[in-house]
Amino acid sequence: MSATPTYAVRESPRARNVRRKMSARDGLVVVVPKGFDRDRIPGLLRAKKHWLDRATEKVEQQRKFFEPEPPGRVPARITLRAIGEEWSVYYRPTDDRRVAAVERSDRRLLVYGDTDNGAACKGALKRWLGRKTHEHLAPWLKRTAAEKCFAAHKVIVRSQRTRWASCSRRKTISLNLKLLFLPPELIRYVFLHELCHSVRLDHSAHFWALLREHEPDCRKLDERLRASWRFVPAWIDRHHVLE
Repeated sequence: MSATPTYAVRESPRARNVRRKMSARDGLVVVVPKGFDRDRIPGLLRAKKHWLDRATEKVEQQRKFFEPEPPGRVPARITLRAIGEEWSVYYRPTDDRRVAAVERSDRRLLVYGDTDNGAACKGALKRWLGRKTHEHLAPWLKRTAAEKCFAAHKVIVRSQRTRWASCSRRKTISLNLKLLFLPPELIRYVFLHELCHSVRLDHSAHFWALLREHEPDCRKLDERLRASWRFVPAWIDRHHVLE
C-alpha cells in the first residue's frame, strides 16, 4: 500500500464535496465540507493516486520554470498574447505614496508613485490588467455569446487564483485578468466553455456534448489550457493545480 502524502486540511462551509488542490507554495490542500470525517481523507487520497502523481509533476515543472525569475521582481515588459500587444514598463518615483499605472504612446506603460514598494507596483499593474480585460475581453465574450446564441447577462473581471473563468447560476461570467496572457485560441475556448456552463453548470456528458457542438476540438484545447499557466509571468502569482 502506498504511503499517504503530506497534506493540509481546510474546512469550507460552502463546500459540498471534497476537493484537492496542489500548489508550489502550499503543497497539497484538501478542502472538506463542514463536519466532514477527516479520518476518511487518507483513503480518498490513495484512491486519487493518479491525479496526485500528475499534480505533483505539474507543480515540480512550475518550480523549475519559475526558479530563474525572482518572485519579487517587477516586470520591464508585459506581453498580452490575447490581444497581440507588448508593453514596455517604466517606473518613475514620485512623492505620491500611492502607485498608479498609465498608458503612454508607443505601447509604453508608466508606473509612478512609491515605486520602491514592489507590492504596490504589482497592485497597480493588476488594476491596469483589469481595465484591459474590461476593454478587450468582456466585449469579445459578448460578441461570442451573440454569435453562438448564448445569453451572457453580466460579465465581471477578477484576479482568480485557480480558475480562468467561472459562470454563476444567474449566468454571470467572471473572467480572470490573467487570461490576457493566453493565446487567442485558448481565450475563445474559455469563452465557449463558460457560455456552455450558462446552459449546463456541471461537467456532465451533456455539457461536453454541447461544448463539442460549438468547438469540436474542445478536449485538445482543454488539455492545452491545463498547461497554459506557463504563459502567466511569475510576478503576478503561481497557479494552483485544481482538480
